[in-house]
Amino acid sequence: MPENALCVSAFLWYHRNVQGKELEWMQKLLTVKFWRFMIIILLAISLLPVFWIGLYNHSSADDYSYGCMARYAWLNTHNILETLKAAAEKVRQIYFEWQGSYGAVFLFALQPAVFGEQFYPLGSFLILGFFLFAVFYFFRKAIRDVFHANVHIADVVAGVAALLCIQMMPAPVEGFFWWNGSIYYVFFYSLMLVQAVNLMAAVWYGHCGLGQLAGFLLLAAAIAGGNYITALLMMELTVFFFVWALATKKRIMKKLALLLAVTLVCFLVNCLAPGNAVRQGAFESWNPIRAVLYSYHEAYNHMVEWTSPLVVAGMVFLLPFLWQVPIGKLSGGFGTFVLFLGMEFSFFASSFTPTLYTYGDVGAGRIQNIRYFLWVFICIAAEFTLVCLIKTMFGCQGEGSNFRVLRNVYNRYGVPFFASVVFCAAFFAGNSILADDVRDLASISAAKSLLSGEAAQYHREAKERISLLQGEGMSVELTPFSCKPELLFWEDIKEDPDDWVNRAVARFYQKEEVRLR
Repeated sequence: MPENALCVSAFLWYHRNVQGKELEWMQKLLTVKFWRFMIIILLAISLLPVFWIGLYNHSSADDYSYGCMARYAWLNTHNILETLKAAAEKVRQIYFEWQGSYGAVFLFALQPAVFGEQFYPLGSFLILGFFLFAVFYFFRKAIRDVFHANVHIADVVAGVAALLCIQMMPAPVEGFFWWNGSIYYVFFYSLMLVQAVNLMAAVWYGHCGLGQLAGFLLLAAAIAGGNYITALLMMELTVFFFVWALATKKRIMKKLALLLAVTLVCFLVNCLAPGNAVRQGAFESWNPIRAVLYSYHEAYNHMVEWTSPLVVAGMVFLLPFLWQVPIGKLSGGFGTFVLFLGMEFSFFASSFTPTLYTYGDVGAGRIQNIRYFLWVFICIAAEFTLVCLIKTMFGCQGEGSNFRVLRNVYNRYGVPFFASVVFCAAFFAGNSILADDVRDLASISAAKSLLSGEAAQYHREAKERISLLQGEGMSVELTPFSCKPELLFWEDIKEDPDDWVNRAVARFYQKEEVRLR
C-alpha cells in the first residue's frame, strides 16, 4: 500500500509539474504571438550578413553614366540645390535622348557616390530598409486596419513574405546592391505597395481626406515616372479601385477619378517621351496582342519555376494565420472567388507585357526580381481568396459549430503541423545550400563571401581603383578584380576604352580614357 501511494503521488507530481509545463509550452507553440516573435528573429538573423556585405558595395555601370552631372555640381559647389538642379537637367537630357522615366532618372542621377565614394553602401541599406518597411506596412494596413485582425498575424504574414522575397529573389545584386537597378525596380515596387494598400483602405472605408488625396496624387506621379511594369500595375490597380468604388457607390468616386486621370497623364508623359523612340530603335517590338497572349504563357512558366518547395512551405505555414483573418464584408458565391483568382493571375501576367511588347523578352534579373516579389504576394492573395471561399461555403465565419470543430482540430494537431512545416522548410533550405546547381539563398551567399574574405578583398581592390581614378593621370589603366562576390559585383570596364562603361567611368572621374589591363 505505501508503495502504491508513493506511485500515485509521483504520478500526480509529474502531471502537475512536468506534463503541465509541457502542455503549457505546447500551447504557446499554437499562439500567433510566439510565431511572430520567431519569424521576426529569423528575419533579423538572416538579414545580418546581407546588411553587413552591403558595407563593401561600390558603384557600377549606369551608376557612373547617370550620376556624372550631379557629381560635377557637387564637387564644384557643395551645394545641395545646385546638385538637385543638375539631376533635373539629367532628367531633361535623358527624356529626349533615351527614356521617359523621369522619376527614376532623377534618383539615378543622385546615386550616393555623387556625394562621396564612402556613401555608396548607404544605397543598399536604403533600398532594403524601405522594401522591408513597405512589406510590413502593406500587410499591417491590409490585415489589421482593413480586416481588423490581430497585428501579430499581419507581422507573421509580412515576415514570411519578406523572407521568401529577399532570400530567393532571382538577382539579388541587381535588387539591393546596384543603385541603378535597385532604385528603378525594388524602390518603385515598394512605393506601389504603399500606394495600393492605402487605396484599398480608402475604398474599403469610403473616405479620403484632402491630405490623403494629395499623398495619392504625389505617389501616383512618382510611380508613373518609374519603370513601366510597376507603372502599368499601378494603373491597373487604380482602375480596379475606381470601378469598385463606382459599383459600391462610394463617396470618394470623384477623388478616385481625379487620381486615375493624374496617373494616366503621368504614365503617358513617361511613355511618349522622345527618348523612348530613340531607345526603341535598338529593339524589335512585338504586336500588342501577341505580347498580351505571351504574357500568360510566361506567367505560367514562371509560376512553375517560382513555386519552389520553400515557397510552398511558406504558404502552408501561413494557412492557419490567414484562416484567423476575419473576412468582414467580403461575400459572394463560388464564381465570384474563382473570378478573383483569375484576376490575380492576370495581374501577375500583365507584369510581363511591357518587356515583351518592347523587345520580345522577359528582361534582365532586376526586372525578374519584382515579378518574383509580385508572385509571392499573389500566392498569399490567392491563398486568402481560397480561405474566404471555404469560409463562405461552409459557414465558418463566426463562432458556429463548424468553427468550433476546426478550432478543436487546430488545438489537437497544430503542434505536429508546425513541426512538420518547419522541418520541411529547413530541409529545403539546407538542400539549396548544398546543391551546386541551385543558387544560394541571399543570406548564405553573403555569409560565404564574408567568411571567405572575398568581400573584403573586392572592397580593397575597389578602393585601390578609386585612388587611381581620383589621381592626376588622365589615362588610367586598372587591374581586373581578383574576385567577384555574387552580391557585390555587377559589371566591369573592358580592355576597350571606347566601351560604354569605360566611357561612363572616364566621364564620372573626368579622365580622358579608362581601360582594363
